[in-house]
Amino acid sequence: MMNNHWSMVLDFDSTIVSIETLDYIAEISLKEDLKKNEVLKKIKNLTDAGMAGEISFESSLKKRLDLLNLNSRHVIEISKSIQSFITPSILKNTNWIKENADRIYIFSGGFKEIIKDAVTKLDLHEEHIFANEFIYDNEGNILGVDMDNPFSQFNGKIIQADLLEMASPLVVVGDGNTDAEMKKLETNVSFIAFTENVFRESVVKKADIVAESFDDVIRFVEGNQ
Repeated sequence: MMNNHWSMVLDFDSTIVSIETLDYIAEISLKEDLKKNEVLKKIKNLTDAGMAGEISFESSLKKRLDLLNLNSRHVIEISKSIQSFITPSILKNTNWIKENADRIYIFSGGFKEIIKDAVTKLDLHEEHIFANEFIYDNEGNILGVDMDNPFSQFNGKIIQADLLEMASPLVVVGDGNTDAEMKKLETNVSFIAFTENVFRESVVKKADIVAESFDDVIRFVEGNQ
């Protein structure tokens, strides 16, 4: 049973939006590359392996970035279109999300620059976004991510949760193994496997409940108050 002081952590890629943002950035950056399909396949396999817990997220992220030659132009391009990828049931429940914005945090292995442009549509607090941040050179080329950021590291979501004073019980909603791992926190955590965009059997097995849409998430929260 939940009290009125609950908080929620939402994943971003394949949860708030229907895509994996790094995969999409890769498509944009490789538009004219003759080896585009080969590289995209490698990136998708690394994404899936990281989300399923087959390799560490840290390793998955580094290997994917190493395959790409990214710069700020690619980030700007995806930022302009990211709102069009917001998951339908998330968009449908914008009012509920806005009403509970003080309780909702975004934890993502994705990239803060891109996430900010999506959450403005949902009226979530920018200061509640915790995600990786790109490092650029003077010409706007992406050199990597800030390795001091917890989200570039193993168990980054757990590390960040420990740094924040979020109300308990905590509801974690996401599609990946890094979301499921938050059940290791020393607090009252319910993990909801979000499957509207992608179904990962290894993640679903770790879930307290499965949500086929955000409607199921709301029913869980309101049904347990």
